[in-house]
Amino acid sequence: MGRPPYSFDQNDVRQPDQSRSSQNSPTPREYPQLRLVSGDTQIKIGTLISLKHNMTGRFLHSDRSHNTASGSNQQLVYAHRWNPTENDCWQVLPANRDVPVPGAMVSYGTQIRLRHVETGRHLHSHYGFRDAKSGQNEVTGFGDQMVSDENDHWVVERWGTGNYGKVWDAQDAVVLRHYVSGMTLHSHEILIDEDVQSVTCFGPGNEENDKWRVQLQ
Repeated sequence: MGRPPYSFDQNDVRQPDQSRSSQNSPTPREYPQLRLVSGDTQIKIGTLISLKHNMTGRFLHSDRSHNTASGSNQQLVYAHRWNPTENDCWQVLPANRDVPVPGAMVSYGTQIRLRHVETGRHLHSHYGFRDAKSGQNEVTGFGDQMVSDENDHWVVERWGTGNYGKVWDAQDAVVLRHYVSGMTLHSHEILIDEDVQSVTCFGPGNEENDKWRVQLQ
């Protein structure tokens, strides 16, 4: 646990720790997909979720038909429409080299990965490539079940308080903090195209535009 260091300085180019990649990792490649039943709002390893951007109401989305325009040419992650679809579904997974049992509770302050269920890519950010519209760090879909690195690691925090050590509850607003950069998953009313709202990694997590809400699948 512990909040990763954060900096506004785009020249502070931190690289992922190669020892925390999927290579030779004991972390299982797959976890059973869990759907929470009514009344059970605690997020677990394997839980399927959608993430709704609190300010604009759009859902975190990816698909095979959009790639970034800013150089990495990875699969684009963006905020799409206001009703969730199969392309808005993400599975909560452990960080590389962690081996929690399937169904283990996820606590605030834990590093996790989010795997896009339909395409198998991981929610990812990195230095070196910026969103073409905002100049903020790209957010993309990267890798697959066999390929993942530390740039896929996110720290889940309860909005406003962090609440480290408490179980992640789907009723709470959350911040997802990119572990390598310390910046947070961010969206805003900047459209790349029709129904393609920019999602970036930006800021210390204090803005309303950094707030996300879970919808269970």
